[in-house]
Order: sequence, then C-alpha cells, then structure tokens
Amino acid sequence: MKIVLKSMVIVTMCLFWNCSNATGDNFVPPSEEENLEEETLLGSDVSAPTFNANQDPNTTDKKWVKVVELSDEFEGSKLDTKKWNPTPETMWNGNDRGWYGSNRSLFDEDNVSVGDGHLRIQGIKYASPQYGPKDNTSQPANRRYGGAYLYGKTSAKEGYYMEARMKASGTAMSAAFWLKTPPIPCSSNLSYGENLEIDIQECVGVFTGEKGDAWTKDDWAVDSKWDRIFHYNTHRHNAGDCYTGGKKTKGGKLNFDEKNADKFHVYAAYWYPGGERVDFFIDGDFVKQVTPAVAFKGELRLIMSSNFYDWIEETTAEEMGFTKPLEERYTRFDWVRTWELK
Repeated sequence: MKIVLKSMVIVTMCLFWNCSNATGDNFVPPSEEENLEEETLLGSDVSAPTFNANQDPNTTDKKWVKVVELSDEFEGSKLDTKKWNPTPETMWNGNDRGWYGSNRSLFDEDNVSVGDGHLRIQGIKYASPQYGPKDNTSQPANRRYGGAYLYGKTSAKEGYYMEARMKASGTAMSAAFWLKTPPIPCSSNLSYGENLEIDIQECVGVFTGEKGDAWTKDDWAVDSKWDRIFHYNTHRHNAGDCYTGGKKTKGGKLNFDEKNADKFHVYAAYWYPGGERVDFFIDGDFVKQVTPAVAFKGELRLIMSSNFYDWIEETTAEEMGFTKPLEERYTRFDWVRTWELK
C-alpha cells in the first residue's frame, strides 16, 4: 500500500513536470520504513520489468519478454564476455574508431570486475598520467583518471525497455547507463545515418567546485547538483556528411535529497517502436515522456561507463574521493535487464 501511495504521489508530481517542463524539482524520498520495503521489493522479480502500480506503459495484449543477450544479474566472479565488451575498441577497415574517455580520463578494462553480485567499475587517480591507445605519444600524457566503458555485443533496438539498478562511486568519476550509435561512418551505421544517444542516467559520485569558480564559465553544473541527480536525455549529434546541423537535445532531470553514491536506484527507459518517443522511469515510476529531435530508429549500443568529465574541477585526491577504500571507489551495477513486448 505504501509503495502504491508513493507511486501515486510521484505520478502527480511528474504530470506537473511535463506540463511546466521544469527541471529543478526535488525527488521526495520515502520514509525509512518505505525504504526498507522498496529495497526488498524493487527489482526482486527477475521475470518482469520493475514497474510500480499503474506505471507499466504496455497497453497491448503482448507480454514483456526478457532480452537475455542484454540482461545480466552479475553473479559469479567473471564478466560474461559473450554479452559485454569491456573495452570501447572499435575496428573499422583496420582503424580503431573507439573513444577512450574524455581528455583527462582513460577507459581501461583492468578497472572492470564482477564480485559481491555486482558489476564494478573502479575509479582511479593514476600516480602518473597515462596514454590512451590512440593518443599522440610525442605529446605529454594527460589521462590522470581511470574508469571503464562496457557495451553490449548485441545491439539495442526500438521497442526495448532497458533498466539498471546502479549506484555511483564515492569519487568524482561519473556513473552512466546509456545508449549510443556505434562509432562507424554514418553511411554504414544502422541508425539511418544518424549519430544518436540516449542517456538513461548520468551523474557523478562527488561534485567539486562552487558557484563562481573559474573552472567553469557558468554555474550550470553547480545548479544541477550532479552528485544527486537523475539526468536523462536524447541527443542528436553531428554525423559526418550525413548531418551537420549541430547537437539537438531533448530531456530533463530531477534531484534526489540523498547523493547518488549513497543509494541504489533503478533507472530505466522505454524506447518506443518507431523511435518518436522515449519514456524515462525512476524506481519503477514514470517520470517524463521525451520526444527526440528526430525519430530515434535503428540500432544503438547499450553502455555502462565511468568517466572523468571535462567540466569537473580537479582538487585534491582526497576531496575527489580517490583516497577512499576500494569498496567506496566502485561504480556498481547490481543488475541490467532489457525487455521487449511479444
């Protein structure tokens, strides 16, 4: 009853967000007693998607069926490399078109592990800067922080509902669950020549900096509270000769009272058939309907990653969380599940 009541309250709030297009509203967490119920119930049924009462977008006579190739409970002690590629390397006509992190970060499969029932991505501040596989080694190395980028070897498609129970690390590294067009020439990709991205969730574990700091020309990141955020977007990027009209973004956000590093949440998105709508969900509740700039058709990679964003202010290793015990420096995915209607 408490979960249903909580769902009704959030749905009411979300209707207000959709009408006003507001982006600064706070998510009101349940009481401690409700938290215990939610931790016990949320996502415990591995045979069905995580929806609270009256939140399932399915209005057909079809049933949700798990896409096994893009679902994982992360049990055991090894990554299932039949499902996931732990490196962003992408070979195309003999050239590596992979992206190995932002300017100061390095995606390294050595930072990936499976244990305690979780996929874990370790956040590291290297003792000395590192080179990425495609970096110019005649220039000084600049990658001072280590994370990782894993993607599904099976492509995600329109009509999929994708969800992950995850928690950010206690560091300034990001925690992200998202989809992206593979980095191959637009004329050859399976997204109709588009360069598309769906961010189901992206946040950081520790946020450094204050309003007015010189590290940023405005205060958007401070105001957005990136260490306590549900941040979801659809992006249409430039795509070589196929599209050069500039980045077009449609999405939104809401803020939690607690930090992303303090609590697991279930982040999810339903990518509708036809690609003209993406619905976003938090902890089994519908949050917002997003209409992308163009229809998101074709195939996208499903990705789990931890990066050091270019706009994060570098302070001390201690302030950024890199001196914390190893267990607190993991971005954790409890599970990832993908569903389709059949």
